Amino acid sequence: MRIIAHRGARAEEPENTIRAIKRAAECGADLVELDLRQSKDHELVVIHDATLERTTNGSGLVAAHTLRQLQRLDAGKGEHIPALSEVLSLGHHRGIGLVLELKEPGIAEAVVHDVVSGGMTQSVIIASFFHPALLTVKAHAPQVKTGIILSALPVFPLQVARDAGAEIIFQRYPRLTREYVDAAAMQGIEIYAWVINTREDCKCAEALGVAGIATDNPCHFTRRCGKRKEMN
Repeated sequence: MRIIAHRGARAEEPENTIRAIKRAAECGADLVELDLRQSKDHELVVIHDATLERTTNGSGLVAAHTLRQLQRLDAGKGEHIPALSEVLSLGHHRGIGLVLELKEPGIAEAVVHDVVSGGMTQSVIIASFFHPALLTVKAHAPQVKTGIILSALPVFPLQVARDAGAEIIFQRYPRLTREYVDAAAMQGIEIYAWVINTREDCKCAEALGVAGIATDNPCHFTRRCGKRKEMN
């Protein structure tokens, strides 16, 4: 079972920062999930919210600021808001797999361009709530794996994934059942539980047969939900 560091090791470090990515990799996370938006000057940046207040010392919309303006802000512990190019370079040189969540539907083509040019097509999963965005990814780079994020449970979730061209479903954990996971496996679709932060929930998800979990605290879990040894 694989461990995805949700927004990096955000339980210990500022979310969606280089520091959080490096910490997740140190702890042995299999993949690091990051959120993507576009700046005023059409650069791709790593930040979850559409606004700056929660995670930085700035204010206003991300889309109202240029990349240079965004990178002058403090995203916590002196970290800056990374550009997508930075995290792709880090992933490429350190062998860190990434799950890139598209927070805006119109950025899919630009993200694919950067992933391909960064040599990360085999090390990246592109995820989104937006089905058309995933179809755009497949149209431009069919070799890149994609995942549909489902908060609710549609009547036919596997059909939703197929319609989006996705090989993976990131499903909110309380909605999962063994029958759901088994049916997905029969159709070649992997299920990841989203988001799990207790050992008990992790063990329950593992018992359902999921391919992996996303967690805010990757340093707390092993692949079999035990607690990791403390890292220096």
